Amino acid sequence: MASAVRRAPWGPALLRFAASLCLVLAGALVAGCGTDAGSTPEQDVWRDAKVVRQYFPELGAFEEVVWTGELLGDARAAVPGPTDFRVSGMVRLTASDTRRLRSEYTWQGAPEGPAVLAGIRPYVPAQADWKTSDEFTATVTEGRYAGTFHIDFRKNTLVFDATNPRKKV
Repeated sequence: MASAVRRAPWGPALLRFAASLCLVLAGALVAGCGTDAGSTPEQDVWRDAKVVRQYFPELGAFEEVVWTGELLGDARAAVPGPTDFRVSGMVRLTASDTRRLRSEYTWQGAPEGPAVLAGIRPYVPAQADWKTSDEFTATVTEGRYAGTFHIDFRKNTLVFDATNPRKKV
């Protein structure tokens, strides 16, 4: 008896990203099995710029990135359906991309600093002059997922936090 196969409404790109994130997180956990109990920030973050550029090409050709992610809810394989995920990161922008973002979007002073996953907190600059832009956020997220983007133009630094971002490139 043949059974019908339904295509996932959230798309194969999201499923591949969630699966990749699971593999990265599992690899990080396995890699830490033989280490001391003390965790350093480097054990919890990745510096793979290609992944971030695929999801956030609007950031341009940045110089440096650190990011981390986590699966939300019950990510057990026995539970059917999509798995939500959250990703946070800090990007060191090029001077030209900082100028481009400043001129292309309207920015306002942020009432508070960025809320990010614990692994990224050590990388978020202190004493920053954070700005946010509803216009930039709408451009990046295309209204399809929740995300925040804080930028400090003096430090060429952008901090992001997003839930279920979509791969674009």
